[in-house]
Amino acid sequence: MTDQRHLAVRSPEDLLACVPLLLGFLPAESVVMLGLPPDPAFHARVDIAPAPELSRMCQALVAPALKHRLGRVVLCIFTDLDAAAVVVQELLAAFRVAGIEVWEVIAADGRNWRTMLTAEELGEHQTSGRYDALSHRFVAEAVVAGQVVLASRERLALSLAPDPAAAAKVASALAVQAMPDPSWVVRTTAAHAAAGTCPTTRETARLVVALVDLDCRDAAWGTVRRAEARAHLDVWLAVCRATPTPLVAAPAAVAAFLAWLAGDGALSWCALDRSREAGVPCSLAGLVEDLLQQAVSPLDWRPVLPEPRSADPWTGGAA
Repeated sequence: MTDQRHLAVRSPEDLLACVPLLLGFLPAESVVMLGLPPDPAFHARVDIAPAPELSRMCQALVAPALKHRLGRVVLCIFTDLDAAAVVVQELLAAFRVAGIEVWEVIAADGRNWRTMLTAEELGEHQTSGRYDALSHRFVAEAVVAGQVVLASRERLALSLAPDPAAAAKVASALAVQAMPDPSWVVRTTAAHAAAGTCPTTRETARLVVALVDLDCRDAAWGTVRRAEARAHLDVWLAVCRATPTPLVAAPAAVAAFLAWLAGDGALSWCALDRSREAGVPCSLAGLVEDLLQQAVSPLDWRPVLPEPRSADPWTGGAA
């Protein structure tokens, strides 16, 4: 995904501290690709694949690098330092064939780092050291400024985890909900996004019912502008937590789209995982997966639908 942060990186420790700032969490068993100036700001993460699938894993990084015309990259491999060598060989071969310069490869296991380019390629001997990414000043300054940085992807996924008590209340309220029209969906979610509040039990149940209708589902994501995406995402994260799992496919797909639009690809993948838990297909989830796999930039997004008009007002209040 793209990112607009500007940090002066002067050491491997600095570079490793940038990773959780870009992803929102500290990765494990992952390869993270970082584009270097003057190329467009771009980064991507993939899980480390088993040996038979390493080639496919490499292409999952090379393809978006080519799409975004990256000329130089740094690769950070988060795994056991001794196990990283095989992954490095596959990555260097794939990027060499693609004509993309790998400026450095750093392997890191959570406590220690090691440069992985050979002496011939780097022009000097490999180096190593210790690090603590979450205690680095880059991260500390970001947290003080209000950014959330989590210790793992699993912690990130918890933002979508079901709340059994809330889901039980919503399940009880589902039967009495009439089908809303798209304008009610737009006004209700927009009002909560603007106020920084969460839908009530009754509103959540009504939103869950609404998303059965494709027009209402499209209204939930198709009218949102990029500048509003994070606020709308918070609304739908709350809806996902309160939605019974068999009905969460569509709400989680909306959250996945909004996370992508907000520039949070990692959270978008977590939301797609939550959508799949329902065990039913959702066309919007497929759309978001395509956006992520093809590394489409959210900077290019424009709302695809006008805001619908209706006399059905947003009522708010407790329910």
